[in-house]
Amino acid sequence: MRIGITGVPGAGKTTLARHIAKKFGLPLIDVNALVKEKGLWTKIDASDDAMIVNMAALKRELENLPPDCVVEGHLVCEFGLELDKLIILRTPLKSLEKRLRERGYDEEKIKANMYSELLDYCTEKAIRKYKDTGTELYEILTDRPFEETAGDAEAIITGKETKSSLRAPWVDIAKEP
Repeated sequence: MRIGITGVPGAGKTTLARHIAKKFGLPLIDVNALVKEKGLWTKIDASDDAMIVNMAALKRELENLPPDCVVEGHLVCEFGLELDKLIILRTPLKSLEKRLRERGYDEEKIKANMYSELLDYCTEKAIRKYKDTGTELYEILTDRPFEETAGDAEAIITGKETKSSLRAPWVDIAKEP
């Protein structure tokens, strides 16, 4: 099974992806690490020291995923990869702001990531990119104890839960008609 985990920075992707990979004995593909390892970036943005990713090169790399894996990163929503399930992590703004401040993000980067969460960026992008792929889309809240978040993800992966009960309460995730 191929499982994708995406969401804005600070949502908890890496923590959840590591847990899921270990729990289900799957290899973990960390998109940020892949970008660094393979040199899939073009330059560094001077305003926040972020790598500007070569999206075409990254897409080519991600088209060769192993048949069973967990692929994690905020850019996973940008591609219609061959995934069985894509879990979009959602974090209420106050919790997200606190996490980003703890990471030492500057004000501009905090605002940019909060706007992305507020505008449902990862969910909206995933709906458009994955709508014709057969990938099941889910949202999970990450502002509660990790065990609850992990339990929701495990239920999704094992088929014991449906997406209707695991939506972020402030957004309606629905396929376009």
